[in-house]
Amino acid sequence: MPRYQITLTNHSAGRYRGVLADLESRSQIDFPECSKHRQDGRSVITGHSSTDLPGWFLEMSFVGDGVFSITLSDPHFRIEFPACELDETDSEPRIVGWTDDVQVLREKNKVNAA
Repeated sequence: MPRYQITLTNHSAGRYRGVLADLESRSQIDFPECSKHRQDGRSVITGHSSTDLPGWFLEMSFVGDGVFSITLSDPHFRIEFPACELDETDSEPRIVGWTDDVQVLREKNKVNAA
């Protein structure tokens, strides 16, 4: 089972909530207010992470044939979910994807204790 899971759920007209789950550490990043709009001629859903872990950005786009691509990024990391699919098994349909792929964009500064 891949380490990271993303879910994106429609919670009102044009408003979505995303949740990144690290299945190994059991931590989560919440994207409570994502919205659908047009960007560069295509329909996308974008949003920022909540204030408890700020700095992350979510972008989802339609790939085709029921497949969606979701990318999460902050200044240091990028997590790509290239093949997300609609899951209608629960009472609330959602888009779900899994990955182990994390790209390090920039190393975090280490604090040296003297």
